[in-house]
Amino acid sequence: MATGSPSRPRRTPRAGLPRGISGQIKGWLNLNGEFLLGPRYIRLLEGIDREGTIRAGCATTRMSYRTCLTRIRRMERALGARLVITRRGGADHGRAELTAEARRLIRLYRAWRNRVEEASRAAFAAALERA
Repeated sequence: MATGSPSRPRRTPRAGLPRGISGQIKGWLNLNGEFLLGPRYIRLLEGIDREGTIRAGCATTRMSYRTCLTRIRRMERALGARLVITRRGGADHGRAELTAEARRLIRLYRAWRNRVEEASRAAFAAALERA
């Protein structure tokens, strides 16, 4: 048994790193320090916009209808503005559409997220070169 200083982890040479390793940023928006929304809720809003109903929007995110309604209400309460306008039943079986505020929120999120991802890719490439 060898004595002396504890062994240090060996630095893995770049060639030894697995192919396909990458960095990923989740990207959440906070309001007054509290979680407001993330990519899943943006996909929910985009799904509602595309499909025309909350239920179909929920299907795009694989969340339950109740969870989606709760999340929409929390976002609206936090923002103090409506995000989704609904019309009940009738011949159309109900409809939902996004408000201008919801569309602005999506644009803000997508623009910010694209820039964060660009910066993240560049930072990861630079870090990988030094690894």
